[in-house]
Order: sequence, then structure tokens, then C-alpha cells
Amino acid sequence: VLTGLDKGIRRLSEVNFAFSFLVLFFMFFALDAFFLLDLFIQGIGYHFNYILELTFNTQAFQRAGFYDVDEAVSQQDWMSLWTIFYWAWWIAWAPFVGIFIAQISRGRTIREFIMGNMMVPTLMTCIWLTIFGGVGLYNELASVQNGVECTENQDDWYSEFDGNKVVKLSCYPTGEEMLFGAFSTLPFPRVLSMLAMLGMIMYFVTSSDSASHIIDILTAGGNVEPPKAQRVFWAVSEGAVASVLLAAGCSGDCREGGGDRLAALQTASLVAALPFTVVLIFETYATYKTLCIHVGDIDVTKLTYWRYDIFECGMQFPDTLLALVCPPYYQTKTRLNVVRHKTGRMAQHEGSDEMRKFLENIGFDDDSSK
Repeated sequence: VLTGLDKGIRRLSEVNFAFSFLVLFFMFFALDAFFLLDLFIQGIGYHFNYILELTFNTQAFQRAGFYDVDEAVSQQDWMSLWTIFYWAWWIAWAPFVGIFIAQISRGRTIREFIMGNMMVPTLMTCIWLTIFGGVGLYNELASVQNGVECTENQDDWYSEFDGNKVVKLSCYPTGEEMLFGAFSTLPFPRVLSMLAMLGMIMYFVTSSDSASHIIDILTAGGNVEPPKAQRVFWAVSEGAVASVLLAAGCSGDCREGGGDRLAALQTASLVAALPFTVVLIFETYATYKTLCIHVGDIDVTKLTYWRYDIFECGMQFPDTLLALVCPPYYQTKTRLNVVRHKTGRMAQHEGSDEMRKFLENIGFDDDSSK
């Protein structure tokens, strides 16, 4: 955070990228590369084949319990923890991530932005999930094929399939243990685990630095180079808050529901995503309108600028109250402001001194309507 975006955060991100690719390529060649390639191609085809169905699928009948009560509970959990969760998660993060991406993408064209921030990350996500998910599925399905059972002795979880050492990952209670269990079946498991741990720590630090950087900019009034003391303050504050939340959320055993308080806090933060969807709709339209202005499809001199909007109405309570009591007066006043503003804009672009004098005589100040 102290060194800024171009030095500290950028260099740290590049190191993270190198660590990720090192682990990724090792896992790709260490198990069964041909199986992972087949899985990648099949997964891409499956995605395009079912994209519409999965987009609008809400598991309505299963969640209602028409087939099986236990299945209804599992489907409800699945929709809550995955589909709805990630939908709300990314919308809640949209303002923060949008500011950060806008800053690192400054100077690039829209085509470069779409390729660098939408197409390439999507492709890399598919590759990452194919390799890590494929290694996990290979271990689990091979163990099921070998008839492995989950016993108290962990050595019984391991077996061999097609010359490869495999382990039944479903025997592990948590996802973290499944990850390192999969590493244990590959060559150099300790080195691989250390690299993964170091990469996860550095990714967390990079995300924290990025969040602190954006908070610094917002609290500094848009200054992209805020004071260093302020950077340290927000970085330390963010780390302290995260530590307190983790300690409070996992005061008991997190595996046995000790993290319920932290989960409740996360759920509460995601609730903010629902009203923000309306804001995103207007922002999408504003972006489209801005692009139309940029290419010349919309003439800015012919746009109507309303003097009063919903926020000004909320701040100007007497006028708002008068509008509720006497709507015709408020409508007439608004229309007069629209006409005056359009006339002022025309006079400004046409250079009519007589028109400006006329507006000054009637008490119209063009600066107040900009």
C-alpha cells in the first residue's frame, strides 16, 4: 500500500501470478494431462450447451419437496450457498472492484478492457477449475471405482488407479483438508503444499492491499496518491477488523457451527446487493448513453437537463411538500426551468449576446442550472 499501485500492488500481483502458474502447471503434468485436456474440452461444450438452462434454473420442484424431502433441503442449501450467494456477492463487490479495475485500466480502449478484464479472466478461471477440479474428481471417482471406504485409519483411504496414487477426498471433513489430501497423491507433496500456502497468503495480502488502496482514494476525495499515513491507517484498520471478525466468528469450533456469527455478518453484507441491482441497471443505461455521445449518435446540446431530481427533492423538503400539496405549481416550475436551461444552452452554443441579455433581464442564471 505504501509503494502505491504501480510498484507494490503490481509487483505483488505478478509474483502471485507466477506462483499460481507454477502450481497449476505442476498439477497438470503430475497426474493425467490427457484426462484434464479431455475434461476441459468437455466442460466447455457442456457450459455452452446448458448455459441458458443453468442461468434460469432455480430447482423449483426439488426445493419444494415434490421428489424427496432430503433432496429439497440439499437443493435449498445449494442455491443459497452457490447460485444466490455468488450472484449477491459480486453485485455487492461491484462498486469496489469497479473502481479498482477502472484505475488499472486507464488509457486502454473498450476492446482491450473487455479482452483483459472479461475474456481472459473467464478463460483462466475455466482452466484453473478444470485442473484443480479434475484432479479432485479423478481422486474421488478412482477411489469409488476401487471400492475405498472411509475408515478411522487414513491409510485405508489411499489406493492406486491406472498407475496413479489416489485418495478418497470425501473422507476429509473440510475443503482445506481435501486440497492438501489431493497434494499428498502428487510428487513432492510438501513442496507443493508450501507453495500453495505461500500463494494463498500472498493473494490475501494483495486483496487486502487493493481494498485499502481503494478506501484510501475514496477517503482522500478521489486523490489517487493519498498520504502515506492514511494508507497505513486504513491497512492496519482493515487487518484489525478482519482479525476481530475471524476471532469472534470462530470463538468455538468452526467445523461445528462456531462460525455462525461470522456467516450472519457475511449474509447481512450481501443483503446490500439487492437494492444495488437497481443502481447497476441505471449505470448500464448511463454507460450506453455515454458511448452514444462519444460516437456522435446523441447531441449533447439537445439533451434535456432537469433542474430537480429525486435527490434534490429529498433535500428541499419545503418544495417537496408543496409539490405534494399542489402538483400543478411544481410541474409548471419544473417546466420553466427546463425551457430556461435549454434556451441558455442554445444561446451559449450559438453565441447570441441578445439572448444572454434577455435571460439576465428575466433573472435567469445559467451557472445555477449546470
